[in-house]
Amino acid sequence: MIGKSPEITISQGLSWKNTLKERHRELVSLRDANSSTRTRRWGETKDDVVETPIYDVKHLDKMISRVALEIRRLDDAVKVTNASTIVIDYAKDEGILGELE
Repeated sequence: MIGKSPEITISQGLSWKNTLKERHRELVSLRDANSSTRTRRWGETKDDVVETPIYDVKHLDKMISRVALEIRRLDDAVKVTNASTIVIDYAKDEGILGELE
């Protein structure tokens, strides 16, 4: 992205993280299951199976790596933001845990 990226809320960040995870799963599944076509040739002496790639494997792996990196970066950013955010309208009271007599 060129220039400064738009700011997002924690809620939007968590939603975007779910989207990224789903895309990552799709790409990994695509790589594992459907990345090539198989053509079986029956011959007199032996059977030949020819696998032809559907997608550029290097490009697909780069996409998977970029999405995984973005998930980690977003997760780190959300953690830093959460660590510096005050919970509104709540006061911690450890007395609520109680003690047995």
